[in-house]
Amino acid sequence: MKNRSNYPIIRVFIIDEIAIVMAMAIALLIRYGRDVGHSFLYFNGVYVSVVVTMCVFHVIVYLLYDNGKPSIFVQDPVENFATVFKSRFILVTLAFVYHYAVRISTDSSRTVMASFYVLSVIIGYALRMLYRRHHIRKYGAREARKVLKLEYPYPEGEELKRQISDGQYDEVLIMTRGVPEDSLEKILKETEAVGIRTFCSISALDYTVKPGIITDVSGYSTIPAFIRKEKFSVFGINYSISKTEEAVFHVIRHIKELSGKYICFSNVHTSVMGRENKEYADVLNGAAYVFPDGNPIAFLQRKSGILGAHRVAGPDFMEHMFRASKKGQITHFFYGAKQETLDALKTSLEAKYPGIIIKGMYSPPFRELTPEEDQKDIEMINAADADIVWIGLGAPKQEKWMKAHEGKIHGVMMGVGAGFDFHAGTIKRAPVWIQKIGFEWLYRLLQDPKRLISRYFVTNIKFLWYLTIDYLFGKRV
Repeated sequence: MKNRSNYPIIRVFIIDEIAIVMAMAIALLIRYGRDVGHSFLYFNGVYVSVVVTMCVFHVIVYLLYDNGKPSIFVQDPVENFATVFKSRFILVTLAFVYHYAVRISTDSSRTVMASFYVLSVIIGYALRMLYRRHHIRKYGAREARKVLKLEYPYPEGEELKRQISDGQYDEVLIMTRGVPEDSLEKILKETEAVGIRTFCSISALDYTVKPGIITDVSGYSTIPAFIRKEKFSVFGINYSISKTEEAVFHVIRHIKELSGKYICFSNVHTSVMGRENKEYADVLNGAAYVFPDGNPIAFLQRKSGILGAHRVAGPDFMEHMFRASKKGQITHFFYGAKQETLDALKTSLEAKYPGIIIKGMYSPPFRELTPEEDQKDIEMINAADADIVWIGLGAPKQEKWMKAHEGKIHGVMMGVGAGFDFHAGTIKRAPVWIQKIGFEWLYRLLQDPKRLISRYFVTNIKFLWYLTIDYLFGKRV
């Protein structure tokens, strides 16, 4: 029987090649279709050269960029459009740089070339969506993975370890219907100790399942049992691998164990700081978890072949946690930001998440505290007895503050930076579609260009430079 596992990849590649040829043909028709006297321009060598060059370079771009993205069947339509848009931009840039470098004539119609780019995006996206719709209807959205399905009564001890430790399975699916809670907890602890990626069929565990946590495994809707132990290193910073809702679910289940520890959300900016300052990298790595609050880092995780790697942005984590704790099972304290921001935050949260329990809020002075002031803050926070202490001091100050207070603060500390302002409404966050195509940084830059231009442009360039250097010298990133 023929192996069909690579067929979708090959077909998407062919679809893109067809879209490139179709886009040029239609662009030429738009520009010259009514002018019979210039019909010879259909065969102009420049246009032929552009198409051939694009088709050749598309092999490189597809393998290095498109193929590093999740498959078109996993991405939603907005993410698919972003992939096509960026891919064509890279492709056109490479083609024109090549034409300029080898001094091929660029005496061509601007209308044709502009139309060609726009049409290549539109046609490529349309063809991909048609194929995606056909493929999902016929085969389903997810690609096959080796899954060990465990039904009650579950195997225990050495028998369980033997089944899941021999490398034959990628994931474990635990069926939970009608299972006693103590038996379910026992099997979860055993699979967690082994470290294999584990899912539970939806039951469960006194938790309201959200769409962001559901994963299709062997035809069942599931939720992950915990955040896997596997880490992914970027510039020596060890990132956890998760979706936002998975991370929230894990923190809720382990809220008592995490008391006194801290969690970081690191983006391109802070990863560059960690690359340049080992002391700060050690602060990040001292966290219970470091989540990738940046699409480039999540992209590197996925490109390495890791399943289930997503961006876990601090503001998104906050929203999911607030929504999951509306019944008061998790309590909150907010430390940082201006007093007017905290006032607006309290009003916003109580209106949006009725039932949420806020144990306290405090805006510390915007200066270094004296030891006496610091001790007073510790006592104030601990007296509130909140499960989560949200820290909004901005990077790198908030991460250093959490490290210095590890074991001193009761409750798990989470550094979320501008998350206070986003949820208070004092800073408007980018629309979801802009977040999905990876341009949230540009949206924020346009809001506050004077303050952020150095941060985004300088650190983004440094990020790419360090990636290149580490790749050339064989370091894993």
